[in-house]
Parts: sequence; C-alpha cells; structure tokens
Amino acid sequence: MSKKENFIVIKFIEIRFADPISSLKLIDNKYVVTGTMMGRINFYNIEENKVINLSELNSENISDISYDDKEKNIYIGVGDEEIKVYSLNQISTETIPQNNSINVYESEMQHTDNCENAFILLSPKSLFRIQLPHIDEGTLKIITIDSDYDLKYFNDVEDFNKNKNIKTALPTTNYTVPFDFDGERFLWVEFLSSTQRNICVSNIPLLQVEKPYKYDLNKTIGHICQAKLLPNNRIFIVHSLNKCEIRAIDNKFTLLEQFEHIGEEVLGVDIYINEERDGGKISNSNGMGAQETIFHKNRIINKRSINDIEEDKKESKKSKEDEINTNRILETSENPNKNKNGKEEKNGNDEYLYIKQNSKKEKIVEIEDICITTLDIDGNVNLFKNKRERTLFNLYDIKSISKDHKDKQFFSMGYAYYIKSNLNFILISSDHGCYVIKANDDSTV
Repeated sequence: MSKKENFIVIKFIEIRFADPISSLKLIDNKYVVTGTMMGRINFYNIEENKVINLSELNSENISDISYDDKEKNIYIGVGDEEIKVYSLNQISTETIPQNNSINVYESEMQHTDNCENAFILLSPKSLFRIQLPHIDEGTLKIITIDSDYDLKYFNDVEDFNKNKNIKTALPTTNYTVPFDFDGERFLWVEFLSSTQRNICVSNIPLLQVEKPYKYDLNKTIGHICQAKLLPNNRIFIVHSLNKCEIRAIDNKFTLLEQFEHIGEEVLGVDIYINEERDGGKISNSNGMGAQETIFHKNRIINKRSINDIEEDKKESKKSKEDEINTNRILETSENPNKNKNGKEEKNGNDEYLYIKQNSKKEKIVEIEDICITTLDIDGNVNLFKNKRERTLFNLYDIKSISKDHKDKQFFSMGYAYYIKSNLNFILISSDHGCYVIKANDDSTV
C-alpha cells in the first residue's frame, strides 16, 4: 500500500506561454484569484472545483488583488489605470459579474503621461498608487484614498478624484525598491550609493509632523530579496539569498529572530497569523490599532489615541498629564531640530515616525503566532512556525504534479514568483501556472 501524501495538488491553473502570473490571492478556504502580465483573470471555486475566466485580456498587467471580507468584494488592479470590482454576493456557477470599475486617472492623456513609472498596490480599504521618480527627480508621488472612505464608495471618476489625496512627502533616491503595503504602512529600500542603503517605512497617508522611518543597512545585511511588514512594528526580511530575519522597527533595527532557509535562493514569501495556537483570535491580522508610537533618537514615546485620552479624563488625573505630554511631543516634532526644552540640537539627524500599535482591546501578536512560508528556486517550501523552521515539501516530490512540468523545471524563466498560504492551502505560481496545494486531513500548514 502506497504512503499517503501530506500535500496534494487539487487544481492546476494553466497560463499562456510568456504570460506569467503577476498577482495571486487566496480568499478564505474557498476561492483563488489569479492575474497575469497580459491581463488574464481566473477565478477558481475550490468547493466546486471549477475555474471561471473573468477576463481574457486587459490593457495592462494585473498589478494587485485585494478582498474586502465585510463587503465580499474582490478588487483587481489593472496596471496603474483601473480597479475592477467583483462581488461574491453575485457569484453563480458560470460567472461573477463585474459590478463596478474605478478609473485611477481623470483622462487617458494623464494616464499616458504617468503610466511608465507607476503601479498600484491594494488593501481592502485603500488604493495606493506609486509614481516612481524619474531620473534626478527623487520623489515618490503617492496617491491614496482618504482614510475615512472605503473603495466601495467610489462609483465613478468624479467621486474618486474628489476624495483622493496626492502626497509628495517621500523624497527618495532614483534607485528605490518598493516591497510591501499593508493598507496603512509602506515598506521600501532606497539605494544611496553602491555600498549604502536605507530600509524605510512610512505611514500612509503621511502627516505633516511625520518623517519616514529610515535605517542605514550595514554590511552584515546583504542584498535584500524579500521584505514584509509584520504586526507590532516588525519587519521580516530575506537577504543574502536565504538568510531570514525578523527585526523591530526601532532606532537599532533590533534583531528579534533569525534562521537560515533550508535550501537555496528564496523566490517568494507569505505570512499569515496562527489564530489557533492558544485558542484566541487575533482581532486584526495587520496588528494595527488606535495607539501610536514615536521613535525619537534612543527614546520610544507612546502617544495615546484621542479616544483613550477623552475616556481616561473622566476616570483619573493622570489622563491630563498624558494629554500635556502628547502636546509637547507634537510641538517638538514640528521642528525636528528642537529638543524637549525648545533648544536647538546641532546634529539635525532626528527622524520621527508614527507607527500604529495595538489598542487596549486588541491582542498583541507574538512571534510564535507568526507563520512564514518560503519558496526557493529548487522547489522547497518551508514553514517557520512557533519559532522553528521545517520543510513542508518539495515540488519535485509531489506525485500529483506532472513529469512534464518537473522535467521542464518550475522556475527557469526568471519571472517574479509568488506563494500564498494559510492553515489548509498553499498557492504557488511557476513557469507553467498556479498550483493549488491542499494539506491532507492529517496535516496542516
């Protein structure tokens, strides 16, 4: 009797030749959405084991896919030009009708002038368009939807343009590599020279009193090939091909955890929160809440939320002191060259960053709760969980993958490759298409 496999391919979503997957989304344990460089959009219903083609071709590549669990809306970015909106409330066995389309630009001429260096990142709540700097400009132009609005409110171009904010407050070098956007924070690396780099984080939108967090990467941190924002002011990075680290967003970029990926060059990373470890539920997978922290030189200063201050005013005298301290911090941050006594500081190198933290009602996400799946060039899929790493499987060992695919290799075309995961499923894009891999009944990711 043959040994039961721990992981099996339940579906292979094929792509056209030279039309690689550019975006991938796993929705709960029910649906998979794929987008390609030529604009093909496929929707896979796991329960019915059926693939629905939503769009065969678009004017630009599928740049990002997001899902709003509350509204049951799927948002699909087409280049930097358009957001297609599909509602799972209208799903049928044959199709999902497109119930809305959001144009990013006011006119096609405006789009033509900007599209060469622009692209879109999406979260369930906001659109984030990055305009990469032209030579010698050195400024990221960022468009975000006002935080008081959800994407669902924008029904036409006029409504969209009325509520968008244009930000030009992120000066960068001409060599800037964007890595992640979680709906509230943007992560990137900027190159100052052939030997000097900064890793940077900024809240979106950036307030006038704020400056992005920047840390000078030293020589011990090699070339960063993957980077992801983590809950509670942490970053996961992969550098020097397979060295993995979790670091704090603080003035020392403190190393919290490190491990070496079991295998060679890491091609893709995904992160999810293990909500079953202690039976509790993490209230916000991004680890964001109403409280904020300011990093200032070697000090960490907590800034209470306005709601918390107003509530505590009624309960104790201490709330008044918190309010006074908060005002002092804000006054100081308006002039980064002044210290708390109002005197000029000579170094002029102060950096301020407001990083949103958990409110009192939200749960802290421990490192043990963070699950990190990594994919490497040799087909190894590893899992970092409970602060330990292990290999889940190698693609070449899965019997349900055809010999033809194995003979042609999975990652030989030099595309960008993606991995998405949760406790039950792993999605992997390759030169041939997307593998939907399920853990058997006795295994979990």
